[in-house]
Amino acid sequence: MTSIAALVLGIGGLLALIAVLPLAATRLRLPYSVLLAVVGSLLGAAIGVAEGLSTHGIDAPLIAFLQLLGTIPITAEIFLWIFLPLLLFETALNLDGRDLLDDLAAILVLAVVAVVLCTVIAGFSLYYTTTFGIITCLLVASIIATTDPAAVISIFREVGAPRRLASLVEGESLLNDAAAIALFSALLATLLGPDDTPNVWAMIEAFLREFLGGAVLGLIFGRIAATLVSRVDQGGPAEVTASLALAYLTYAIADFNFHVSGVVAVVMAGLVFGTVGRTRIGAKEWHTVTTIWSQLGFWSSSLIFILGSMLVPRTLASATWSDMLALGVLLVAAIVARLMALFGILPVVNRLAGATFVDNRTKLVIVWGGLRGAVTLALALAVSENRAVPEDIRHFVSVLATGFVLFTLLVQATTLRGLISWLRLDELSPVEKMLRLRALDLARVEVKDRLSAAAINNGLDPDVLKGIEPVLIPSADLEELKIEPGEDLRRQQNITALATVTGREMQLYIEEMARRMVSRVSGRQALRNASLLFDQVKARGFAGYRNGVKRIDRFDRGTRFAAFLQRRFGIQGPLARRLSIRVEMFLIKRRIIEELLGFTNGRIKALFGERTAELIDKVLEARFEQIDRNLDALRLQYPRHWDAALKQYLGRIATRLEYDRYQRMYEEGLLSPQLLHSLISSLRERRRRLERVPKLDLGLDVVALMRDVPLFAGLPDERLRDLRRLLRPRLALPDEIIMRQGEYGDTMVFVASGALEVGVGDSPVRLGTGDFVGELSLIQRRPRVATVRALGYCQLLELNRDAFRTFLKRHPDLMREVRKTAEARLRGRQDNGDGSSAEGELAATDLDDEADKESVAPAE
Repeated sequence: MTSIAALVLGIGGLLALIAVLPLAATRLRLPYSVLLAVVGSLLGAAIGVAEGLSTHGIDAPLIAFLQLLGTIPITAEIFLWIFLPLLLFETALNLDGRDLLDDLAAILVLAVVAVVLCTVIAGFSLYYTTTFGIITCLLVASIIATTDPAAVISIFREVGAPRRLASLVEGESLLNDAAAIALFSALLATLLGPDDTPNVWAMIEAFLREFLGGAVLGLIFGRIAATLVSRVDQGGPAEVTASLALAYLTYAIADFNFHVSGVVAVVMAGLVFGTVGRTRIGAKEWHTVTTIWSQLGFWSSSLIFILGSMLVPRTLASATWSDMLALGVLLVAAIVARLMALFGILPVVNRLAGATFVDNRTKLVIVWGGLRGAVTLALALAVSENRAVPEDIRHFVSVLATGFVLFTLLVQATTLRGLISWLRLDELSPVEKMLRLRALDLARVEVKDRLSAAAINNGLDPDVLKGIEPVLIPSADLEELKIEPGEDLRRQQNITALATVTGREMQLYIEEMARRMVSRVSGRQALRNASLLFDQVKARGFAGYRNGVKRIDRFDRGTRFAAFLQRRFGIQGPLARRLSIRVEMFLIKRRIIEELLGFTNGRIKALFGERTAELIDKVLEARFEQIDRNLDALRLQYPRHWDAALKQYLGRIATRLEYDRYQRMYEEGLLSPQLLHSLISSLRERRRRLERVPKLDLGLDVVALMRDVPLFAGLPDERLRDLRRLLRPRLALPDEIIMRQGEYGDTMVFVASGALEVGVGDSPVRLGTGDFVGELSLIQRRPRVATVRALGYCQLLELNRDAFRTFLKRHPDLMREVRKTAEARLRGRQDNGDGSSAEGELAATDLDDEADKESVAPAE
C-alpha cells in the first residue's frame, strides 16, 4: 500500500470513528471534546500495544489498522496550516460583531488582559518552582492561556445556561486564541534568538505589532471579500469557495508577506466577513455558507483533538514527579490569574467603560469553564517537534501542556454542569417562567386548532382528537397563568417584550439587505439605528427607547458635515447623497414599522398579553407618525426625487417577487436549469441598476431661487446676473440654527422656500418664502437680537457683509426696500419699550466704505 493510500485509509477510519462519537457523547452525557480526548488517548495507547505485538509476530487486521494510524504524520505544520485557519474562521464566522460590542469590555479583559495576566503569573510561578529560565516558563504559560469553548458551550446548551454566558465564553475564546498565539510567537522567537535574555519592551513591541497588524489586515481582507461575494450571487458554492480562500489567504499573507499574526488576521477577517456578509448575501446562500463551514469546523476541531490526544500516552509516559509538581503549580496559577482578571480587573474596566455588569456567579462559571483544547495541543506540538529548541525544554512544554489539557477536560469539564446547577444559573427568571407558560399555552391552542383542521380536511371524525388530548400539554400545568403578575414583574415583562420587538426589527433589516430590497448604505444605517434602540431598551427600558428614537431621527454627523461643506464651500454632492439616503432609509423604516405593528398585535400579544401589546403598539404608532412627518417634509421639498425613490423602491419589490416566482417555477419543474439561469441573469442586471441610490438635485440654482423672492421678481436679466455673483445658495436642514442671538452677524438671508422661526421674546415670529432676516445686524453693526432656526428644509440665499456693501451701491432701489423692513422691525422693538426712533437709528448708521473700514465689530 502506498503512503498516500495508507494516509487516506487512516484519515477515513478516523472520520468514521468521529461520526459516531457525538451520539456516544450524548448517550454518556459527556462533552464531545472530553470524549474525543479520551478516545484519542486510548487510540494512542492501543497503537503502542499494537506496535509491541507486531514485533512478536502477532498480526491481525485490527493490529495492522492501528499500526497504520501510527504512521499518520502528526505535525505542527498540519495543525497550524491546515486545521487551525478553518477552526478559527468558522468560530469567528458564527459570531456577530454587533453582539460582541455589547460585552466588548468584558471580552477584551478575558481575551487580552487575562491572557497576559495568566502568562505572567503562571510563568513566574513556574520560574520560582522549577529550574527552567523565565522565557521557557512564560512560553509554557502562553500556550495554556488560550481556551477552547467547544465543551463549555455544549454544556451550556444542555443545561439551558443564559445566552449572555455563552456569548462571553465564545467571544473570549475567539480573541484570546489570537492574543495567546501572538504572545507565543513573540516568546518563541525570543527563546530561539541569539540572546535569550528577556527584553520586555522588545516582546511588547513584537506582540503589539503582530496583534494590531493582524487585526488591521484581517479587517481589510474581510471587508473586501464581503463586498466581492455580495456581487457573486451564485447560490452558495461560489460564496463558500470565496470564504475558504479568504481564510487561507489571509492566514498565509499575514504570516509570509506582512510578518504579522495570521491567527489574529483570520479571526478578524472571519468576524468582518460574517457580520457584513450576512447582510449582503441572500438568506438561503448564507445558510449554505454557514452549514458548510460548520462541517469544516467540526472536522478540524475533531481531527486536531483526536490526533493530538493520540500523542498523550507517549508524552505522559516520560513524565516525572517534578513534572507533576510543576503541572500542579501551573494549574493553581492559571486559576488564580483568571480569578484576578474577573474579580479584580473586570469590575474596574466595566465601571470606566460603562459596560454591562457581570455577576459573580457568571464569573465563577467562566473561571472554571476555562478549558483548554485544540489550540493548546497544536502550540505544544509546534514546540515539541522544533529541533532548534533544547530537548529538556521540549519535554517540559509537551508534558505540562498535555497534562493541563487533560485536567481541564477530565476534571473541570465533567464538573462544570454540577457547578452551573449549584449556582442556579440554569434556572429561569420569573419573566422567563411566565413566558414559558404562555408559550406552552399558545402552542397547545395552535396544535389543537391545526389538528382539528387536519381532521376535517382528511375526512376524519373530530372525536378522534380525544385520543390525542393526553399527548398535548395538560391544562393543569398552565394554572399559574391565571395569577396576575405583580407590578415589578409586569414592568420587566414589558421591557422584555420591547426588546423582543427591537430585536425583530434588527433581524428584518438584515433580511431586507440580504434580499436586496434596500441599498447597503441605507440598510446599514437603519440597522445601526435599530442596534442603538436595542441598547437603549436594555439600559433604560421604554424611556431609553423613546430617547433613542429622538436620537436616530436627528441628522447624523455625516449629514451635518455635508451641510457644512455646502454652506461654506458650495459643495452640494455629499449633502445631496446624504439626503437621498435619508429618503430611502425612512421608506424602509416605515415598511418595517408596519410589519412590527402586525408582529406586536399577533405574536407579542399572544405571548406577553394584551396590556403589554397595547403599550408597545402606542410606542410604535408614535414612531410611525414621526417617520411620516419626516417623509412629508422631504416629499414637499423634493417631489421629483420622492417620486424617483418611491418608484425605485417599488421596483426592488417587483424584482424580488419576480425572482421568487422563477425559483418556485423551477422547483415545480416548469423551468429547466438553463432557462432559469437565463431569466435570473437578466433579472440580476435590472436589480443592480435598482441598487443605485437615485441622485437628488438640491435645487440651489441662484437664478431660479431669486425668481421665488418677490424682492427680486421682475428684475431684468442683467441685474439678476449681477446679483447672482453676490448671493450664495444654502440649504438649511430642519431645526438648524441659521443665526444665533448675541453673535455679530456677517450675513443676511433671503428665504426662497421653506420657513424660518425668529425667537423674539415669548412670541416667535415665522418668516416664509420671500422674507429676509439678518439685515439689522449688518446695518447697525450690533450683535443679533434673536436666534433664527429653520422649521423645515429651507432654500436660502445668503448675502455676506462685503456683498452687502456692493449690493447697497449697485442696487439702491432694492436697498430702500430692505431699509423699510428694517425700520418696521425697529418700530416693533420700540413698541416693546426699546430706545429712540427707527429712522434715527438707521440714519445714524453710515454704510459707506469709510464707515465700514472704521468699524471694529467682529464678524461671525
